[in-house]
Amino acid sequence: MQKCSLCGGRVVNGRCEECGLPIPPEHTYTLRGESAHYHRVNGEDVLHRVRPTGSRPKVDGYDEEERTAHVHESGSDRHEAPRAVVRTARRAGFRTAKRTGTAAWSLITAALFLLLPALYLLLQRSTVTPVPEPEEQVTEAYSNAYDDLRGTVPAAGADWDGSLTAGLYTVGQDLPEGTYTIQCAEGNTSIDLHIVSDEHGVEIYEDLSSNGYDTSDSERDDVPLPAGTVLFLTGNGTLYFHSSNAQVDALPTETAPNPLVGDTAYTLGDSDESLYLLVGEDIEPGVYDVTCTAGTGYFSFVLPMENTRTMYCSAWLYGDPDYVDTLRHITLTEDTEVTLSNYSDMDFTVTLTPSETVYVHE
Repeated sequence: MQKCSLCGGRVVNGRCEECGLPIPPEHTYTLRGESAHYHRVNGEDVLHRVRPTGSRPKVDGYDEEERTAHVHESGSDRHEAPRAVVRTARRAGFRTAKRTGTAAWSLITAALFLLLPALYLLLQRSTVTPVPEPEEQVTEAYSNAYDDLRGTVPAAGADWDGSLTAGLYTVGQDLPEGTYTIQCAEGNTSIDLHIVSDEHGVEIYEDLSSNGYDTSDSERDDVPLPAGTVLFLTGNGTLYFHSSNAQVDALPTETAPNPLVGDTAYTLGDSDESLYLLVGEDIEPGVYDVTCTAGTGYFSFVLPMENTRTMYCSAWLYGDPDYVDTLRHITLTEDTEVTLSNYSDMDFTVTLTPSETVYVHE
């Protein structure tokens, strides 16, 4: 029997007998395959739905009578629980297997990351050609540069020996054409040798020193010097030149006094940085010996070459009452720019003295 939701009174014809509250009729429904009926329980009608049992799967450990005894009016069966537990266990087992597989792949990946660098190094060592050390590269560069001059000097000739200090020299004029052994002539020698063969397009820098660090630095062997090659030496000491195929017959035999007369001195004060001189205006063209009589600084100029090239020459000069640096046979042609640069906090003085002799050319 339907009761009033407000006061609990009986509902007759859609209205409560006690409070008069209108109560909509109670709707009943059944699911597909179900049957519904009312039972009188404690003086009240209670709706019961009954779902047919059909062909349920048999649960181990229970017979059909026990299953039927535990079926509720609602149609639910308490012995469905084991099936849910079985399904849950299967899912848990699947997740465990998946986690185990993930862990295995993680270990494999970590091992690969550890092994790949070692494999890469092994592969690189087996396939890459070894790179020579810097000293080997420098030696090879010198060798290749001199190779460009090989074959330019006649194989037959005479013995010739000579010594050169810092200055500018021309092969075929100041020393004969030939293949030379060049070495420091005395101890405490440190000379930079700049070699330029304009005709053959070769420019080489050599640093020779006999300060006792390495004997290989004090000598160069098998150095071909064809005629016309220019040598610019800077530094302290003397270089000794020896050739067994020197072309002494090709040397000029006539010299003449230098037409230049008188010394010319240029001084930069301690506050001056540079002084630029133009040959033909500030300095008369000619061949000079350049001496530093005071201070410390650079003397530099550009020497024109025949094949429209130039050779940049720069020397560090030092001078005091006990010692002076001198560059021999410096040829200054017209329109050449000479630069004096002061690198001290005192006056820097450079004196240009005409060289004793010059060569006579036909």
